[in-house]
Parts: sequence; C-alpha cells; structure tokens
Amino acid sequence: MKLLSLRANKSSFHPVIFKDGINIIVGKQVAPLNENDGNTYNGVGKSLTLHLIHFCLGANKIPSFSQMLPDWEFTLTFEIDGEQYVATRNTKDQTKIIFCGEQKSLTEMRAKLLELCFGISESPKNMTWNTLFSRFARRFRSCYATFDSYVPRESDYSKILNNCYLLGIDIDLIVSKRELREKQLATSAIEKALKKDPVFKQYYFGKGDAELDVADLEYRISELEKEISAFKVSNNYHELEKEADEKSYQKKTLENQRVLINNYIKNIEDSFKETAQVKEEKALKVYEAAKVEIPDMVKKNIDEVLQFHTELLKTRNIRLRKELNKQKAELQEIDEKIDTLGRRMDELLDFLNTHGALEEYVALTKQLTTMQNELNRIHEYQRILKTYKDTVLDIKENLIRQDRETQQYLEDAGEYLSELKNKYWAFTKRFYPKKRSGLVIKNNSGDNTLRYTLEARIEDDSSDGVNEVRMFCFDLLIFVCKVSKMRFIAHDSRLFANMDPRQRETLFRIVSEICRTEDLQYICSINEDALLSIKSLMSEADYEEIAGNNIILELNDDSPESKLLGIQIDIDLEDKSKAAEDLN
Repeated sequence: MKLLSLRANKSSFHPVIFKDGINIIVGKQVAPLNENDGNTYNGVGKSLTLHLIHFCLGANKIPSFSQMLPDWEFTLTFEIDGEQYVATRNTKDQTKIIFCGEQKSLTEMRAKLLELCFGISESPKNMTWNTLFSRFARRFRSCYATFDSYVPRESDYSKILNNCYLLGIDIDLIVSKRELREKQLATSAIEKALKKDPVFKQYYFGKGDAELDVADLEYRISELEKEISAFKVSNNYHELEKEADEKSYQKKTLENQRVLINNYIKNIEDSFKETAQVKEEKALKVYEAAKVEIPDMVKKNIDEVLQFHTELLKTRNIRLRKELNKQKAELQEIDEKIDTLGRRMDELLDFLNTHGALEEYVALTKQLTTMQNELNRIHEYQRILKTYKDTVLDIKENLIRQDRETQQYLEDAGEYLSELKNKYWAFTKRFYPKKRSGLVIKNNSGDNTLRYTLEARIEDDSSDGVNEVRMFCFDLLIFVCKVSKMRFIAHDSRLFANMDPRQRETLFRIVSEICRTEDLQYICSINEDALLSIKSLMSEADYEEIAGNNIILELNDDSPESKLLGIQIDIDLEDKSKAAEDLN
C-alpha cells in the first residue's frame, strides 16, 4: 500500500498529495509556542493527518469528529500493487465507509484491507487490521513510548504476536502457548470450584473417601429401588389404618370384659360347691344357742329348721343358676365378637403390611432421588477431578514439548534470524557506531503467555533520542522484512522531538537510501525548527534532495486558514480511554 492523496469535502481543507519516496509535512509556528500543543491538537494540524489516514482506513469512531466536524467527509486514495483504491468516510455516520463506490461496514472494510494488504482471511485472536496497520503508522502519544508500542494499552501478547508476524517469525508457537495458558487458567477455575463446592470440598481436602461413599450409596439405592418396586399404593390406606386401630381397641375392650365375666362365672361356680346339708349337731347347737340367747323366741323343732335352710339354699341356687347361664351366654357372645374382630384385623393387617400410603411412596421416591443426586455429585467430582489432573499433566507435558519445539525452531531458523539481527544492528550503527546494540529473539519459558522474548536494544537507553532511534530502527526493520504489501511508514513529529540534529540527519539519510533501494514511501510530520536543524549538517544539494524537495505541505499557526482544516478548531484526539478498541 502506498498513499496517493487525502482530501475533504470542504474547500478550506488543505489537500495532502503524497508521492513516492519521502513526504514531509512541516509545521511552522508564527505565534508563541503553545505549551499545550500536542495534548489537544490545537496546533496547525500536522499530526491530525495521521489520524485522518487511520480514520479513512477503518479506525474506530472518533466522537470529537461528530461533535466538532459535522458533515465533514474525508477521502483517502491509495494503491496496492499498482491498483488504485478510494475510501471515503463521513464524520456524521462513522459506521460506514464508501470503498471504491461500495458501502461497507467497519468490519467489512477491515476484513477487506486485511486480505488486500496482508493476504489474511482468517487471523488469530489479537491480530487484526488495526493492530497490523498501526505498525506502519504510529499516531498516539503513547505509541512513541517504546519501540513495540503501536496501539494504546496493547497487551504484551498482542505485541509479540503482531511484531513477530511482520518480522516473519513463526506465530503458531505463540498462539499455541497462549492457548495452553488459557487452558491452564481454566483448570485453575476447576480447582477453585472443587474447593468451594460443599460436596467436593470434603473429598478434595481428604475428609471423605469418594470410593467408599459411592459403594455405600449404590448399595442403599439398590435396596431402596427394590422396596419401591414391590410397593403397592392404597388410596384408602389411612381409612383402613384407622379401622384397624378401632378394631384393635374394640377387641381389647371385649377381652377385658371377658376376663371380668370369667371371674364372675368362677365365683358363681364356687358358690355351688357349698354343701346342701347342714349337720344336725350344728343345727341343734344353733337352736340351743338361740334358745339360750333368746328365750322368748318361737320354738321350732329341728325338722322345721332344716327344711327352712334347704328351701333358702334352693332359692339361692336357682338365682345363681340363672345368673350363671346369663353370664355364659354373654361370654359366648363376646367370644364370637372377638373372633369376628380378630378375623377382620388379620385381613386389615395383611393388607396394610403389603400396601402403603401414597405419601409414604412419595417419601421413598424422594429419598431415592436425594441419594441418586448425591451419588451423581460424587461421580461428577470424580470426573472433574480426573479431568483436572489429566489436564494439568497434559499442559505440563505440552509446555515442555513446546519449549523444545520453540528452541528447535530458533535453531533451524538461525540463519534468517541472524539476518534480522544484522539488519537491525546495521541501522543502529549508523546512529551510534560506538554503542552496543542488537535485536534479541529467544525462547520464553516463563510462566506467561509470551512464546518469545523480543527486545530491540541500544546501549545507554536513557539518553535523549535513543528511544526514538530504537523505535525508528525497529519500524524500518518491520518494513524491510516485506511480509505484507505495506510500502509506507508514517511518523508523527514526536519521533523527532528528543533527537539531536545529528540523529535527525542520519535518519533522513537512511530513509532516503531505503526509499531508493526498498521502494519505501516515508511520510512524516515535523516542526520546522527540527527540520532546519539538519540543514547545517548537509550540503545544500543533499538537503534539497533529501528534505527540501520532499516537503508536500506546509502548515502554520498564523491564521485558521493556514491550518490543515482551514478552520480554527481544537480536537482532543489523545483522550484514548477507549484506545484499546483499536485492537479490534
């Protein structure tokens, strides 16, 4: 991809016409230096150019555009492999982009560009159009903090993944380690679940024996199932149970009555044993005693006394006989009743012993369900624990295997990696011939998601300008690898701010050479004083060839008309609390 032009639908806008080679947008300051410039982009608009390029190529919505630039429409024209493309995006409805006359959503636009520029139709998570394209066009302040910072708040994993891809380093190993680590996190979640679950907890910490409990539950469940299988439900169980209780009470009452009657009969029968004769001697004695004690009594002879006693006894016996017959008849009736009650009770008890109430059946089935659930929970624990242990072992084995594969890959790719390192080293030596520098690419066996350790080093990293030089050299290294069809690099003026004039001069000389040898289109915005600082270090001819003749746009702050938009407006583009969205 090479950029051809950036235009807007407003006549006040200063079109940016790009060309092959070096493209310089110069910011001139006529007014006193605004110390807030760079924080709120209320300068001339040179940095805004990079945001507009991203905007036309599918960056996330920029709310300030809708608020402060209503009804503006920006159009970026570019080419890929000599074929021209046009992308137009309106600030009012930022959800759509007109791409070569066809309306596309942001998702569709990004997918199309990803395929056109990188040949990717499906990419791993964290590698998107926005993350890859940002490697060629740093725009936010945070993107100029370190050599590998291209997207605000980008994860270390995303940095390694995207950077290694553009450097031509195997990313399958990167993705594999990430997947293993994610799987490892999942197993940690399993372990936490085991520790928190009341049932699992007792087994996990060794307070219970799952196998023994399983055996016991299986036996109890089997016995209960048999009981339920043989269970017969009686709809009138409680009525029959009540009847049985009543019959039992009646039977006991009758049995008590029978005991009383039997005792009464025995007493009557004992009374019959009294002799029917009275000894004459006893009668005479009684008579004599009566005569002595009661002299005036009517005297009766012995026969009369005996006859009287006999008649009295006879009358008594008749009365006792009647009572005995009555009691025996009542006893027989009671026996018959007891017998009838007994037979009914036997029937009821036999039925109740073989049947049960519905609620009893429900209680049994509920008990069975509870026991089965408990058994299932223990089985689940055993399954989860096995899965957990197997997974832990698999992850450990796979991590070890991947470490070996990575080490083997680095050895096999040693020649290519040496070329990368030599290219980076050659760039840095142009700036700092006496400083140690180099590109570090090695296996990362640490407990993290990073497959490789990737570092761009220059000795004395704390020195002014060293970080920016390292950044430039790494960006240039990504470009010369030519993994994609990206044929331009774009830098903001922040890259040059901390460099001394000698570093700036070296940078532009290198860029000039790479533009010729590697077909690079280099686009940068720079303050006028920073650009002029290199003039004294070059011959006039070199300066004009490298810089002067490559200034495509000059912007200054003497009037709104002289700024990029042609109007006075302050747009806050550094409020990137949502900047991580660019990972999409």
